[in-house]
Amino acid sequence: MSLERILEQAAHARPGYELATFKEAGLPVYVLALRIVTLERKKLGPIEEAVLRAVQAGLHNPEDILAFLGLSANVLTPVLAGLNTSELINYSRAVGEERAKVTLSSKGRLTLGDLATTRPQERTVRVCFDALTRKLLFVSPEQLNKPREMREFGYFEVPAGSAKRPEVEDIPLQDFDRVLQQQRAGVEGKGELLAIRRVERRELHFMSCVMLFYRNQAQRSEIAVAFWREDGPALEHETSFRAVGGPELVGSELLAVQPPESEDGAENVVGTDTCVAAVSETDSDADAGKTVTMPPLETLQSVLCHEHPGLLKKALLSSQKRLLIISPWIRHQVVNWEFIASLEALLRKGVDVYIGYGIDDGEARARGNAAQSKPAITQQAQRDLERLSQKHRNFRFVYVGNTHRKTLVSDDSFAVTTSFNWLSFRGDPRDKPRDEYGVVIRKKQYIDQLFQEGISLLEKGYTGPDKGVDGVFGRRGGR
Repeated sequence: MSLERILEQAAHARPGYELATFKEAGLPVYVLALRIVTLERKKLGPIEEAVLRAVQAGLHNPEDILAFLGLSANVLTPVLAGLNTSELINYSRAVGEERAKVTLSSKGRLTLGDLATTRPQERTVRVCFDALTRKLLFVSPEQLNKPREMREFGYFEVPAGSAKRPEVEDIPLQDFDRVLQQQRAGVEGKGELLAIRRVERRELHFMSCVMLFYRNQAQRSEIAVAFWREDGPALEHETSFRAVGGPELVGSELLAVQPPESEDGAENVVGTDTCVAAVSETDSDADAGKTVTMPPLETLQSVLCHEHPGLLKKALLSSQKRLLIISPWIRHQVVNWEFIASLEALLRKGVDVYIGYGIDDGEARARGNAAQSKPAITQQAQRDLERLSQKHRNFRFVYVGNTHRKTLVSDDSFAVTTSFNWLSFRGDPRDKPRDEYGVVIRKKQYIDQLFQEGISLLEKGYTGPDKGVDGVFGRRGGR
């Protein structure tokens, strides 16, 4: 299920609540390496079977068995020792007898019936343990994201809160036996679980989800944190997360502040329906028959953090003549294969595309602060965008030198000026929910002016303030 579809369903899934913001995230899952003991069924080898059958036929003297089978003592001795250790034979000497005798045990007689024996065996297996619900998961560790992958994707790592790390006593043997049998499906000689000896290793991985922040419409200071997975809402995770104090750990109290009101008393925000409608327009033709209620379009509208990705995607999919994006930083986590494919589709249709970027990190380098110094663009994103600019003449990809502008212009339809970094930010996994804020402009005169100012920046770069230039909201400088 796509992110847009999840948000569309989640926005209307909780009556009395509105969707305030969201994060692409991962639920904590421990991948455990367990040392276990199982009772394994093992087929008898041909020599072991021949020895047992010889004993069953009445040959009790090792020398007689050697002569009957035509084996050397070097071969037969370890076989007899192994059969004795497995309690399949009795190898003993009675008082007054010179030689030891070999006889079948009751276990040996049963073993000859199905030509297989059982033996305890220790081995290590890997299982997945949900850190929040404290249950074993019937998933493969390969389906989970490692912490390094979470950072690369820009996903938020949902904390386990006060939940303690799993120990042997936290793993129900019955549930673990089901996981063990599932792992060995189709394998002959399945073993019976006897015990879990110890947890040898614990590795924290993450199961993909969307973390949702809901605001109570009646009591707007009340914020609920929920999770949505590929198969729908994860209610058990929501309950467990709340029980360990999770909402406070992810900054839900920061969203509990009342949003500002305009002079007429109406909240100066774009409602959830606006966000849902924006992303719904990007859905496939199969969903085209669904009715989406759009609020009346205003000349100026505020846009909150979680509403920006929908506007960017709308511009990528619906622009017909021109598209302008200015973003100080560019990261391949945002300019991924889906972004590049959508951008190339626009270029093939003849849409003029302009992307400007650039930020001066020389000051941080001069201070010797490497942590605050980061490149304006990652190598992979630069390589992909430069390839498109060389391939399509209607694509201008420009390093402007140093800018903090974040601008998006799509045709004459809309323009956005904002604090949101269009091409580098998907949701910081190490930060609290971010208060990014922008303004959507829908009046052609102002859209054109923002577009022309953006083109001028691409052509000239930033050289300092120009006091004689008119801005979108009036003349800058002399007045």
